[in-house]
Amino acid sequence: MMTEDRMRLLLDKAADLRSLADSLDMAAALLKGSKPQDLPAIDEEQEDASDKERGPSPSLTDVRAILADKSRDGHTGQIRVLLQKYGAPRLSEVDPVQYRELLDEALCLGATREDIEQALAEKERQGPGNSFAAVFEHHGATCLEDLKAEYYPSFLRDVRRLGNG
Repeated sequence: MMTEDRMRLLLDKAADLRSLADSLDMAAALLKGSKPQDLPAIDEEQEDASDKERGPSPSLTDVRAILADKSRDGHTGQIRVLLQKYGAPRLSEVDPVQYRELLDEALCLGATREDIEQALAEKERQGPGNSFAAVFEHHGATCLEDLKAEYYPSFLRDVRRLGNG
């Protein structure tokens, strides 16, 4: 499972690098003298809406409370793995910039098949159903019946993220 988490982290970082590369291309074009109207537009309204939808960044206290609840529910080992994924043996050593991602993952600990079915149905209503195949493939499954229970938390997190970024 640790390998899957590392792979997901690498995929997230690759997406960040692609975004950075796009920004650098735009900056280079501006430095060359391209007119701003010739450059691709940045949809600031969409970015602002996405930030508002996710809400304010969680505080250390917020994250600690969720992790404590999950620990009481029997997920202490999985919490330790999450903290290690974020490069820290303790929550207080996690970079606050990463609290949102850590919290998203922690909230999916203890996910059940019913939780996943509900999330899939909700996303179907929203429209990005064609993205499910890639999420299933990423988790080594072709359908919900093939999905191993140990992958339920990360699968649920990935489904919830569809269409959010």
